[in-house]
Amino acid sequence: MKDRLLTLTVLGLVFAVVLAFAGVAAAAGLPGAQFEQPLLITSVGQSADGQMVRVLAQRAGLNFTYDSLAGADAVSGYRTLVLVVGGSSKGLGAAGINLDQEEQRAQALIGAAKNGGVGVVVMHVGGEARRGDLTDRFVRAAAPRADYLIVVADGNQDNIFGQIAGDSIPVDYPGTVGEAGGYLKAAFK
Repeated sequence: MKDRLLTLTVLGLVFAVVLAFAGVAAAAGLPGAQFEQPLLITSVGQSADGQMVRVLAQRAGLNFTYDSLAGADAVSGYRTLVLVVGGSSKGLGAAGINLDQEEQRAQALIGAAKNGGVGVVVMHVGGEARRGDLTDRFVRAAAPRADYLIVVADGNQDNIFGQIAGDSIPVDYPGTVGEAGGYLKAAFK
């Protein structure tokens, strides 16, 4: 009797763990791994959020390159472009670029990706604290042309990403930056 109870308990725990990971692996907005490696990760807005996504990709064991100032010519040779959207006036200043130049860089990157058959994932991991006019400008420039959006939930309190995604762009809203890493990993074959 005790052996049977122990077996049922272990099976129940295994089932719970499988369900927990299945929820991440089959992200609600994305029906399964659809993107290919290697990937190019870059910041759009020059916030530190790009570095956070670099760490998430590293922990996930993805084959990637991180270049905060990647230009359109850098897209060739990659199968997926990950744009990490988060505006920082300090970051833009340190990079020596202005808003218009950064927006043009984002558009050129997306254009090169689309022309080259490269998937585009847009991430916003900075939450509500990273939102505002500066970031929203970059969101509007990048998100409508994404193939998939990963947005930390509290960064979408006004539903800007939901409105952009509509019914045509898969979108997931992890609760934390750490959970966003699980969605990122699950998106790749």
